[in-house]
Amino acid sequence: MSPSHKILATQKKLAYLDIQYLDHAPYSQDLAPSDSHLFPELKKQLEVRHLSSDAEVIAAEGTWLDGQPSEFFFNYLAKV
Repeated sequence: MSPSHKILATQKKLAYLDIQYLDHAPYSQDLAPSDSHLFPELKKQLEVRHLSSDAEVIAAEGTWLDGQPSEFFFNYLAKV
């Protein structure tokens, strides 16, 4: 949890708004080299959609990945 989300007032507000906080590892290029190639493009696609559950996000991500041409992944592998 990031420091701002550890503050009790923030936790109460998130609970009041019925917002589920998903904890994640700190950003590190060493831990996630795919961030520089895969995620920015995926983020662009997901930004324009309203997804109301984790299952919808996972399904949208899978659909997007399945729709990428093989060159998309080869370009990523060439950079790693």
